Amino acid sequence: IALHEVNLSLDVPLPKGGMQVAHLVVEPFQFQVEDIIGELWKLFGGLNNVGISAVEEAFGEEEDGERGFTKYTLGKYEMIVRKEGPVSIKTTGESDSHYRNNNNSNKNSMEGIVQSAQESIQGISFLSSFIYDYTQKSQKGPVLNFRQEYDGFPLYAGYFQLFMRGLEPEGCYLYCLEPVGFAEQKREVIPPTTALLRLIDAYKGGALETGIIDFSLGYYSQEYDAERWEIPPVWRIRLDNGEVYYINAFTGNLER
Repeated sequence: IALHEVNLSLDVPLPKGGMQVAHLVVEPFQFQVEDIIGELWKLFGGLNNVGISAVEEAFGEEEDGERGFTKYTLGKYEMIVRKEGPVSIKTTGESDSHYRNNNNSNKNSMEGIVQSAQESIQGISFLSSFIYDYTQKSQKGPVLNFRQEYDGFPLYAGYFQLFMRGLEPEGCYLYCLEPVGFAEQKREVIPPTTALLRLIDAYKGGALETGIIDFSLGYYSQEYDAERWEIPPVWRIRLDNGEVYYINAFTGNLER
């Protein structure tokens, strides 16, 4: 009844409760910009024929200490490295012919797009701990979401988003963490039913019914500029309208 009142439906079975887990200790992913240039740029077709030395020579660098990021540019591509650790790459311009070729003349299935993306990232060393999670739809094309794994648990805090136009990656967003290990003290997580009630309290609802399509236990954290911190376990609740909620599995609080 409570779900119906906020136009929610439970389209997946609730996971089992009663688990005891500990906080996960993590550190930021340490990398050299040259490593990102040398590997992540392989995803983008516009740079397939550009040698790494030419890339390094052509790269322009612009710092913005006030807003905490450094921007690098190469042709139509722009890479931003933020102080908290996220790295994003996007095109600063696009041609209409490129859009037409990838979206109208070649009708690619979603399975083919996902498979192509998975094959593309296999050779990138720092994405080896990422697995495919789910796909979101946008006006420009599908957004493929990958996440990290650690010791059998999903690490939702570490994620890689790949923005696609047909079979061609057009941009990406990366936030990677280095897990250190679990804290010593274990606690029992709140039951999934309690997390569901917390979601109902927080969800404002809509005119149309929205389905809960994923309900799973993992680890989540905001992006921090810190040397080391602890990540709590969360119940992740994903809706078919694209919204994702993280409920702290120890306190029941809604994580931002």
